[in-house]
Amino acid sequence: MSSRLSLTLAFGLALALGAAGCGSACQDLGDRICNCEAEGQVRNNCKTNVAARVKASNATDSQQSYCEAKLNTCPDPNGNIDRCAYILNTCPGRVACGLALPTPGGGDGCTTIDVPALQSLPDAI
Repeated sequence: MSSRLSLTLAFGLALALGAAGCGSACQDLGDRICNCEAEGQVRNNCKTNVAARVKASNATDSQQSYCEAKLNTCPDPNGNIDRCAYILNTCPGRVACGLALPTPGGGDGCTTIDVPALQSLPDAI
């Protein structure tokens, strides 16, 4: 698993869907993605950065609801490399965790969420 990829995705998710306060659904979702990092400093840094970005953002109720819905579909990796591979490397996993959008019209494809575009359109989700 690429540390840079999972960190980027977790940061992007926190930026796009962040919420004020500790223990929010958006922070929990970012932390879940960080759990795909190896235990230790890299995972701790990921979670610290997610928490900082969540605290600095101001989520709408619809963004909080989106995070809650994604928590219901995004598997908790619990350090399981196969679950992490599913979350980070497959379209169904990325869509389930809010890291990509499904292809319009159905199918198995997806479009990875473009973080800069989402930052300029915080209510787009």
